[in-house]
Amino acid sequence: MRRLPTAVDALPEQVRVAAAIERLETRERHVLELVLLERLTTLETAGALRLHVRDVERLLATALERIAAEAGRAPARPRARRAA
Repeated sequence: MRRLPTAVDALPEQVRVAAAIERLETRERHVLELVLLERLTTLETAGALRLHVRDVERLLATALERIAAEAGRAPARPRARRAA
């Protein structure tokens, strides 16, 4: 997958994110839609798309990384929990 054209870097972030989403593979977009928009669990998403849960998790992670990279942002890292 190639990066977006250089001219896109000057566009607002929302437009860059939308363009990056459009460039995702079909399965990545479907996983993203079911998990983030329809609010299905990874298990429910796996069932709906007839995939393994690990495949759903991998596709979701890949999609989010690609969107972050193409939108010019570093992917968010999970925060370490503090001991209480």
